[in-house]
Amino acid sequence: MQTGPQPKELAPGPRWAKERADASPPGGGFPSKETRILDLTTQTQLASALVLGPALAGAVIVAAPRMGKPAAVLGTAASLLSFVIALSLLVAKKWGVGLAWDWAPEVYVQVAWRLEFAPLALAALVSGIGALVLQYAGAYFGPSLKGNRAVGTLALFEAAMLGLVLSDNLFALFVFWELTGLCSFFLIATDADKRDDAFPAAQQALLVTAGGGLPMLVAFIYLAITRDSASLSALSAMELPIMAQTIVLALILPAVVTKSAQVPFHFWLPGAMAAPTPISAYLHSATMVKAGVILLLFFYPICGASPLWSQALIPFGVATCLWGSYRALCEDDIKLLMAWSTVSQLGLLVITLGLGSDLAVRAAALHLFAHAIFKAGLFLSIGGIDHAAHTRLLEKLGGMGKKVPVLFGAAGILGASMMGLPPVAGFLSKELIVEEALHSGLALQWLALFGIVVGSVGTVGYTARFVLGTFTGEPRSKSASHAHSPGPGFLIGPCVLGALTLLGGLMPGLVDHALLTPFMHSLVGEGEAHTHLALWHGVTPALLTSLGIVAGGFAVHFILKLRLLRSDFGVMSGPHVFEAFIEWSQKLGKVMNAAFANADPRIYFALAMLMGLAGALPLVGNLSSMTSAGELWTPGLLVLGIQIVALVVIIKVKARLSRILLVSLIGFTVAMFYRMLAAPDLMLTQVTVEVLSTVFMVLAIRFLPEKELTGGWSAGGHALRIGVSGLVGLLAAALAWTAFENPAGLRLTEYFFEATPAIGKGSNMVNVILVDFRGLDTYIETTVVLLAALGVGGLMVGIETRRGKSAPLPDPAREEAR
Repeated sequence: MQTGPQPKELAPGPRWAKERADASPPGGGFPSKETRILDLTTQTQLASALVLGPALAGAVIVAAPRMGKPAAVLGTAASLLSFVIALSLLVAKKWGVGLAWDWAPEVYVQVAWRLEFAPLALAALVSGIGALVLQYAGAYFGPSLKGNRAVGTLALFEAAMLGLVLSDNLFALFVFWELTGLCSFFLIATDADKRDDAFPAAQQALLVTAGGGLPMLVAFIYLAITRDSASLSALSAMELPIMAQTIVLALILPAVVTKSAQVPFHFWLPGAMAAPTPISAYLHSATMVKAGVILLLFFYPICGASPLWSQALIPFGVATCLWGSYRALCEDDIKLLMAWSTVSQLGLLVITLGLGSDLAVRAAALHLFAHAIFKAGLFLSIGGIDHAAHTRLLEKLGGMGKKVPVLFGAAGILGASMMGLPPVAGFLSKELIVEEALHSGLALQWLALFGIVVGSVGTVGYTARFVLGTFTGEPRSKSASHAHSPGPGFLIGPCVLGALTLLGGLMPGLVDHALLTPFMHSLVGEGEAHTHLALWHGVTPALLTSLGIVAGGFAVHFILKLRLLRSDFGVMSGPHVFEAFIEWSQKLGKVMNAAFANADPRIYFALAMLMGLAGALPLVGNLSSMTSAGELWTPGLLVLGIQIVALVVIIKVKARLSRILLVSLIGFTVAMFYRMLAAPDLMLTQVTVEVLSTVFMVLAIRFLPEKELTGGWSAGGHALRIGVSGLVGLLAAALAWTAFENPAGLRLTEYFFEATPAIGKGSNMVNVILVDFRGLDTYIETTVVLLAALGVGGLMVGIETRRGKSAPLPDPAREEAR
């Protein structure tokens, strides 16, 4: 099996500091060892401006949505500025990691930008398409209040996506990852005032994608703790054990499959089509749905050698590619058709990455760029069609090529790229994918090839239905017959993106030399030898397979025409499952609330103790080593015996004062334990607390109700109480003994020994820690004690009557005056 690169003898450090050949590759311009050590201050500032530009513009627009037309102009200008900055950083070719903000280095949290070709190229893609979408959004929405809010939120979303692709720190990446989901919630709900399905679709997208990201955070914490680094660049330069790679991959997979809409978590993406067209064009073509694929690209050098890589990604991708293609052939709404095509194309990308070789990653990277361009253009084209004909239904369209010829030309080129026809960029990426699938040598090779071929046949079929069914033939409704040109504001985006995908296909050498080779070099190093991009490599198995795919796809279209495949199979769809999950969760909450709302307080106490100590269950076996406790065993056993006797007597004795004194006795035995463990300061604190607690409790006896809560327990209930108490005691003992037997490292202790006289200027280490090093913590604890004292004072002022009513204490002077 071909796997990811395994760098040899690389010390942890930035990915750009790896050992590389001094000679520049065909892409040219890679820094030599002498030029790698550069002052990256300027580059870091530019990268920060690249992210902050759209963020500030979006914040201004959202805060002042009544500014009118300047809102779209401001958002577009900010995106263009980010695009120019990304290009300038690519041209500068000063690769490295720029630290923008050393946020919390003690816990590995920093804002650091990964200034390499791959992240910067992705940033250029995000900001370039963002500029076109924001310009289009200005024409689509007009200077409306809701439209300006949408434009501002789009700019904020773009900033979050730019931060995601550029972040070198895992925790900053996670923050930006979740920000994209939060922004998408507001964007999808834009038309909630007009569409009943907008808010549920937004909620569904947020819950699915945010829930999938939580295990990814666990993976990031695991990497930071075990590898002592949260830097993507540093981690890419390490050679992780296969087990560690598998653990990391298993934890990030939920984030990938939810964000990139893989079956069975795909349903949120078609539902998100409740959003207006510019939002769909941006979120669901070049940015949000690509986040999972981008994450896989970044983590391929880290965990690409794990067997789970292919075993998980290929089945997910095949199921998604096939189901997305089939469902696209079930849709009459061309926007929904395009949404399902996005599901299919994301599956294709995941299959390709699942092949697990540098060449497969190369093919996936090229198709990521090609798909982002043609899919954004097609979504924008659909918005123009809707604006011109006031319908998106294929049964009512037809003949639009005569009404909007410019849009027909752009959509035709973009559709050809999605079908994989020459001479456009989609043909280059599809042929690379097929080539790698034919020669991968994986155990799952034939499953992958089946998914790619059959899914691509469906892609050609539904794309032909969209292009030919919309633009050719005769109009099939009055709205199509009276269609008009949508105006230049609707044409700029599709035309620019159509020109880009055509130029990419006509100049494969430039794409290879200027984009793909340096992209792969920054991602995985030199990698494997590969065939350069070209429109013609002769008659090869990949070419023959591609021809078969195209022929099969057009055959599907001409057989079906505009007839739709069946979409309802009598089973619960993804949205139905999601709604059922939410409904049953609410029902479960109501049942639990009804069960515990008026329950005995002792039940709450037992549940809290059991849940808090449940993690100690695996530690019970450690109690077998208690016989080797050493010199503390005999006195400790004696003190423990006193505690047990006191507890038993507390249960049996009826007098309240006796119970209070016995509780105090148990507290004093705890102080004895502190003395045995050489902690006299804690012993004195414990004794003081016990004395004060005893005094307050004795004073409070007269305020307690006379009748105690003792009824309602049968013999079985008493047995249950004894069992729960025994289990809690066992778990607590196991936890305490394990902590005693395996004390923490001495690194922090040694630090405090040195820092107490040097920094705290004191000789009592405990006092210095409490006052200096943990001064804020001590201040908060003191505040809590003061609040408790105020509460006790309030109790002392009031008097509890036998009826349970509060009344003020009598004032003799006032009574005498009356």
